[in-house]
Amino acid sequence: MIDRRRLERRITELGSIGGQGDAVTRLGLSAEEQRARELVGGWLRDRGAAVRRDAAANLWARFAGSSGGAAVLAGSHLDSVPEGGRFDGALGVLCAVEAVESLLDAKVGFRRPLEIVGWADEEGARFGVGLFGSAAAFGRTPAGIAQRKDRDGITVADALRALGERGDPAAARRDASEFAGYVELHIEQGPRLAQSGRPLGVVSDIVGIYHARATVRGRADHAGATVMGARADALAAAAEIVLAVEALARARADAVGTVGEIAVRPGAKNVVPGECVLSLDLRAARGNEELTAEVLDAAERIARSRGVELTVDELARVPVTVLDAGVREVLRRAAAESGVDAPVLVSGAGHDAQNAQLAGVPSGMLFVRSTGGSHTPREFASLDDAALGASVLARALRDLVA
Repeated sequence: MIDRRRLERRITELGSIGGQGDAVTRLGLSAEEQRARELVGGWLRDRGAAVRRDAAANLWARFAGSSGGAAVLAGSHLDSVPEGGRFDGALGVLCAVEAVESLLDAKVGFRRPLEIVGWADEEGARFGVGLFGSAAAFGRTPAGIAQRKDRDGITVADALRALGERGDPAAARRDASEFAGYVELHIEQGPRLAQSGRPLGVVSDIVGIYHARATVRGRADHAGATVMGARADALAAAAEIVLAVEALARARADAVGTVGEIAVRPGAKNVVPGECVLSLDLRAARGNEELTAEVLDAAERIARSRGVELTVDELARVPVTVLDAGVREVLRRAAAESGVDAPVLVSGAGHDAQNAQLAGVPSGMLFVRSTGGSHTPREFASLDDAALGASVLARALRDLVA
């Protein structure tokens, strides 16, 4: 049985780390994220788990199984975006912990080992590379990841060393054969469950994602003395690229395109911008490679027509991911046993389950109804829905480890 008070208390306790009001800033590979790992690890250690942190700063807590063999894995991520909410990622870890504790309270025996994971730096808000911890664990990190820098010039390797690791996230890699399956609970981050009046959903597919930083280099000039026809304005070119991203994504029914970051240099009101760095976030349930190619082609055409230079630094390219049908059925059956007819949904957000599934670990996801949006302090999941999600997760884990 789920202990609602324990779950509620822990939502508040974890949310206080990096929290200010309802907002949470707990960036990947930061001191705040480490405090979150220590808090969650302490709860699981108290219940008899073997707890450790790997070379990519992922938290692992293992409960032995009577027959050994491949483990069942459950969890989500512990980091947040700047000024995010208390539920994105965190609720998945909290519900996994509560699910396991409820099984231990009921003295359910584990035939297979069961591991709880708290992934590091899923958001990519600090170093620009999302799904970092799970990518490291499943051998899917992009080349040169350890030397990626944050805005203060600190590299991923530096950040890991500050936590006591050696600075090489590749050393976190685990073989997919170590796991019989992976289950991740997450808030939906969208309105479909709320609009349909349903508390839970089961994920069938996760969209493909392309992340990059584009740098436009023009020529800095005097804003008053340089006539319009003689300019190579990096920001004007970047603005046209932003509009191209919007237009190309709108032309596809299942696609979105976002430029969420932009930096202008030298950044003075009386200087024609000489350089502009902008982020690219492209996602589609189908044809994401085609969308990406269209956007990059358009950006190149714009750069040529305006006489500026364009370079693109690719941060991540994750394909559309179809989750495991068997794990999906386990989750749907567990929901039905709890009295919930859980609809099957496609996720428009990326998740760590993608890296597990793409590495060959049968993976599934359970969505919990949320309101107020996501990546914002307004995001919210009720205690009733969280407890129900934890209960369904416990049923599913019981079936998977039996």
